[in-house]
Amino acid sequence: MVSIHSSERFALLASMAALLTTFGLARFIYTPLLPLMQEGTGFGDDWAGYLASANYVGYLLGALAVTQVHSLELKKTLLRLSVIVAAFTNMMMGFTQNEWLWMLMRFVSGLCSVGGMIIGTSLLMLATPPAQSVQRMSIHFSAIGLGLALGALWVLLFKSTQTWAELWISSGMIILLLGAPALRFNEWSIHPLKQEAINQAKAIPISKPFLTLFAAAYFCAGVGYVISATFLVAILQRQTTIPHLGDYAWLVVGLAMAPSCWIWTRLAKRIGDFPALISAYLVQALGIILPVISHSELLAIVGAILFGGTVIGIVSMVLIYGGRLAGSRPTTLMGLLTSCFGVAQVVAPAFAGWLAERQGHFETSLILAASITVLGALLMWAASITAKGHAKRYA
Repeated sequence: MVSIHSSERFALLASMAALLTTFGLARFIYTPLLPLMQEGTGFGDDWAGYLASANYVGYLLGALAVTQVHSLELKKTLLRLSVIVAAFTNMMMGFTQNEWLWMLMRFVSGLCSVGGMIIGTSLLMLATPPAQSVQRMSIHFSAIGLGLALGALWVLLFKSTQTWAELWISSGMIILLLGAPALRFNEWSIHPLKQEAINQAKAIPISKPFLTLFAAAYFCAGVGYVISATFLVAILQRQTTIPHLGDYAWLVVGLAMAPSCWIWTRLAKRIGDFPALISAYLVQALGIILPVISHSELLAIVGAILFGGTVIGIVSMVLIYGGRLAGSRPTTLMGLLTSCFGVAQVVAPAFAGWLAERQGHFETSLILAASITVLGALLMWAASITAKGHAKRYA
């Protein structure tokens, strides 16, 4: 293990705290709380999908907006603000039963998740020497799974003693508590070796057909991921008589997600970016479709492991590869890829919720999600063929 200077160690802790709270906890606690909210208030699957989409609209718009933020001081301020406002939005979800206020709160929470996912990650990347980037990014992204698992565990432990509203309020308090390192740390700076690497980085020539295929494949990953990420607990709760199986499965998703970035980036380094990406897509498709193939409780947990073990792996591999392609000016390409993934997250849960409300089940939505994920694997394979042809042409 490479030793980390104390200031760099605190930078890693701060970035992880922001990611865990604003993204892992504030975004994903909605999934285990959804069945409790529906039971307590009676709103349908269509509104459940709309609320999820509102969160992703906020994330998409926020992600596009921060591509225009270049000031280090402003990034530091936005990072701290995102933690505070994320806590407020979670608390407000418990203080009202107005569906339109819920939608507003989920939208604002989506904006806040940009603070942890994009701003916090970019600050850490700037503060990290190039030789340690992959290692520290793997540790950093584990915070998403840890936050998801914490939210699942919190709901599982206290759902019998707290109402859904009280769970929302208490989760906001946890965000403030665990977000303290991000609120207190202010010594963000660009590492000299990272600045040198940025100055020397050169973009790799890419063709329009390749970029189209690569972006479309990433869109497919967004569709496949977000349907299960939104409705998994509700789906398993309706399919089985085992109490809390959905909550246990969601906890397993978070635990599987935590080391997935490290595992997949190591695999990509060994077998190549595209073989690893295609493998991750196919594994994720299997994880999505298992609840449709069988209502077995064991297969439900296996599906949760496969799903959780690939989500962040796909995201990290795509963004790391995209960063290498873009050289010293990654903002435009990252914005494009984030937009494709973000649009998928906006459209898919709203459609899946609407469809489930009319059909009375989520099986068709899961079949579509798995099929689109397999399509993403095929598009990624086509992108790899296009990339090889383009490289030979310009060799």
